[in-house]
Amino acid sequence: MLACTAFSFAQKNSIEQFYPLADSVASYPPVEDKLTILCQKKIDQYYVSFIRTTLLNKALMVVVTPARFNEPDSISLTVGFNGYKPTTGKVTTWGYVFDRNFDGKIDYMALMSGAAPFKSADFPARYPLRKEYFSKGQLEYFINHSKLIFNHWADDNYDGMVDAVVHIDMDSTRDWVERRFLARSKAFNGSFDDVWGFRESIGEDHEEIPYRSDGIPFHSLTNVHDTMTRKMFDAKSGILQLLNKAAKACRLTADKFVHPERKDN
Repeated sequence: MLACTAFSFAQKNSIEQFYPLADSVASYPPVEDKLTILCQKKIDQYYVSFIRTTLLNKALMVVVTPARFNEPDSISLTVGFNGYKPTTGKVTTWGYVFDRNFDGKIDYMALMSGAAPFKSADFPARYPLRKEYFSKGQLEYFINHSKLIFNHWADDNYDGMVDAVVHIDMDSTRDWVERRFLARSKAFNGSFDDVWGFRESIGEDHEEIPYRSDGIPFHSLTNVHDTMTRKMFDAKSGILQLLNKAAKACRLTADKFVHPERKDN
């Protein structure tokens, strides 16, 4: 019975179910609240800082830096610009963290991964390709659709290892986010067995994406021809384990994490 209950809970709180909540938090950040450090610990060679807002005494974000971090207000919660180029701000190694199963351990990370414009349903049929000339109106459209990029990594069976992701997929001919895709191992054995794309909402019709059990071709922010592999998942598992070591050192319990599905945060 306990195993059945745990399985049902994991299914209910899978990345597919939780993503809209986490995406809402990242898309509508607490820009008017002052950010402060809830707890900071040095783990191995990194400083891990859990960030709270003045209105919410809970760990909402985490920053990982090689040196002591003392400027939480330097975190840019929204996209900035260098000329017309979207930028992430001074601090680049941060993200939102969640404890979905209330055990005091992080099992879901929305990691800030860059900045770019996102295509929407009204994207023009004719729009400049990469390095082509932009008119003033097209440039304004580019700027108005630019956002910070968050890729979402989840430990869906709560064993301390990342086994699912919702990741951006870029337009191969323009510096725009074309869509997002979900990739996971439903069998939790490291082999991809559930991969599909979506545009506006994760609940909409799925787009077929060609893939192999050991790799998924896609267009990343820095590489037009990239491949999602188990190695990328292992790297994010390393980050997850680092954060959980810090959470334990900080003595963070379940009630010290934000639970966006609850109204009593």
